[in-house]
Amino acid sequence: MTTRYWHGGAPGLQPGDLITPQTGTAHLVDGCPTCEARRAGRQLENDPNDPSMVYVTTEREYARIYAAGYPRGGLYAVEPIGDMTPTTDDPAPSWAVSRARVISVYDRLVILTPKAAGSLIRRFTR
Repeated sequence: MTTRYWHGGAPGLQPGDLITPQTGTAHLVDGCPTCEARRAGRQLENDPNDPSMVYVTTEREYARIYAAGYPRGGLYAVEPIGDMTPTTDDPAPSWAVSRARVISVYDRLVILTPKAAGSLIRRFTR
C-alpha cells in the first residue's frame, strides 16, 4: 500500500505544480512582524517550523487545518521531494521536505466554521 501525503496551504495549485517555501505568500499582511519574518524566510521565535521547508502529513484532516488558515486555501495530495525529516512538535505524523509536487486537488476551497476548526484542533492536541 502506498502512503498518501497531504499538504494544506496556498490556493489555486494544480496537479504537477511544485510547492516550495515561497509558494502562497499572498495571505501575508504588510507590516505584520510575523508575516514579514515568514516572507523573508526567517525563523519565528515560538515556531519550530523551518521557513525554508515545506510540511507534509499523512493525516488529511490535519492538513485541512493549515489549508483553512489561508484565504481560500486548498487541500492537496502531494508527493514529497527530497529528504523527509520527521517533525517532533506536530501532533500528527508530519515531515519537512524541500518541496512537494501536487498529485491531485482534494479540496479547492477549505473553509472551516469555528466549531469545525475547534473540533479538529482538539482532535490533534489531545
